[in-house]
Amino acid sequence: MRVAAARARGMLTEHEKVIAEGVWRFADKARAAAFRDDPIPGNIANWWRGTLVEAAYRNMHAARAQIIDLYSSEELRAEIPMVVARANAALHRDDPRRISIPDLEAEPLGSQRARMRRIVGDSYEQLDLKHAQLRSFRNILLIVAGFIVAGVVATLIFVALNPHLMPFCFPRQITLNTNPSPTAASDQACPTSSGLGAHPSGADVLVVAVLGGLGGSLAATLSIRNLKGTSTPYDVPVALAFLKVPLGALTAMLGLIAIQGNFIPGLSALDSQGQILAYAVIFGFAQQALTHYLDAKAQTLVEDLPGGAGNEPTPPDTSGTLSRPPGTT
Repeated sequence: MRVAAARARGMLTEHEKVIAEGVWRFADKARAAAFRDDPIPGNIANWWRGTLVEAAYRNMHAARAQIIDLYSSEELRAEIPMVVARANAALHRDDPRRISIPDLEAEPLGSQRARMRRIVGDSYEQLDLKHAQLRSFRNILLIVAGFIVAGVVATLIFVALNPHLMPFCFPRQITLNTNPSPTAASDQACPTSSGLGAHPSGADVLVVAVLGGLGGSLAATLSIRNLKGTSTPYDVPVALAFLKVPLGALTAMLGLIAIQGNFIPGLSALDSQGQILAYAVIFGFAQQALTHYLDAKAQTLVEDLPGGAGNEPTPPDTSGTLSRPPGTT
C-alpha cells in the first residue's frame, strides 16, 4: 500500500522507482514464504531450520528498511519515534548505534533519511541474528536430549535383560531371633523389593529411571517458572524441559551406582527400599546443578530479544554526584 501510494503521487525519480520495485519484490517474497509458495520445505526441515519464518521476516524487514527512501518529508518525521523505538528494542543497551529522537531530528533531511534507513536495517538484522541464535540453541538442546534419551533407553533395555550386570540392590545385615541364640543373616534392599528373598530384577532399573525422570520433571517445572516468556516461535523452555527429564533418569542411575561403589563420601549402603527410591528422586532432581548453566544461557538469550532486560537503557551513573546536606538547595 505504501509503495502504491508513493507511485500515485507521480513524483518518483528514476532512483526511487528502482527502490519501489525492489520493495515490491521483497514484499512478494515475504508473502510467498508466508503462504508456503516459495520456498517449499518439508515440515520437519521448516521447523528445525525456521526456513519459512526466516524467509518471510528477512524479506519484510528488508522492505521496511528500503521503503524509507520513498517517504515524504512529513512521513519521514512521523517515522522517527518508531525508528528510535525499534533500535532501542533490538540493539543492546550499550550498542553505539542507538540514537535518541532529538539527535535524529537535528540531522539534515538527506542524511536523516540515510541514517534512518541504516538504523532500521541494522535493527532488523540484529533481531534476525538473535532469533537465529535462539533457534540454534534450541536445536542443540534437542540434539543433546535426543542422545541422552537414546542412551537411557539402551541402558534400560540392556539392564532389564541383564539385571545382575548393573544391580541396584544394597546388602544389609539383620538379626534373626532363633533358639538357642540369635544369628545374623544377609538380605538385600532393592528398588522393587527387600528382605531375605530380594534379588536384582529387570524392573529395578525401570523404577529408578522413572523416579529420576520425576525428579527431573520437578526441576524442569521450577526452571520454567523463572524463565520469562518470549514472542519468538522457538520453544526454548520446552527444549530445556525435554532435556531435564531423561537427564534426571540418567543421574538417578549413575548416583545409585556411585553409592554402591562408595564413590560419594559420607553415604553408606542404603538399607531400605524407601531410601533407594528417595535417593533416586533426589539424584533425578540434582541434575539441576548441571543444567542450571543452560537455564542461565537461555535467560540471557531471551533477555537480548526486544523487550528483554538486555535492551533496557543503561541507568545514569550517579556515583560522582555530590550529596547536599539536609536543608540546603
